[in-house]
Amino acid sequence: MRTRLDPSQRRTAIAEAVGRVLTRGGPDALGLREVAAEAGVTTGAIQHHFTTKDDMLLFTLEHHGRRLVERLSARAAGAPQPSAPRRVLRAIAIELLPLDEERAVEARIAAAFTLRAAADPELAQVFRRQYALLHTLVADQFGRAGVPDADADARELLCLIEGLRTQRLLGEIDDGTIVAMVERVLDRLGPAHPVRPA
Repeated sequence: MRTRLDPSQRRTAIAEAVGRVLTRGGPDALGLREVAAEAGVTTGAIQHHFTTKDDMLLFTLEHHGRRLVERLSARAAGAPQPSAPRRVLRAIAIELLPLDEERAVEARIAAAFTLRAAADPELAQVFRRQYALLHTLVADQFGRAGVPDADADARELLCLIEGLRTQRLLGEIDDGTIVAMVERVLDRLGPAHPVRPA
């Protein structure tokens, strides 16, 4: 017997299905039929919850972005107090990098949406909102570390992470190289603690 979900749960389940379809086949594979099959619903059910395909994509992007920011905020808040900004920044960076399957899925979703957002102002606006939240979280830690320009350092680290995500998804660099590059950037905040496996 199929479990009945309330509308919020159903929208979330569809967003998760969109992510899986994007991960397997990229943007070209993202049809309503494919998403419906992945979510175990009819195309009519999707159209009941989302007026257009773009509505579905916007909700999916916001869902995955919100989940990531919540996880990053929890990492920062859950660090031992008082916790060195370097340690918090390292934890945030590691969480953003595709070092396991869950994070690789999120990185693939972000990459697929980035391509679409380049030609879609509404999606681009969602990306900018999510980036602003992430930038604030990272810049706050650089500010706590007393660096002269926390905003610039936050931007530099986030750009590095974005590049590393792409290179890792393409198989150009391995996990050890990624972590070592993050460590080098963060060394400006003080000596590194012993590196534990991500």
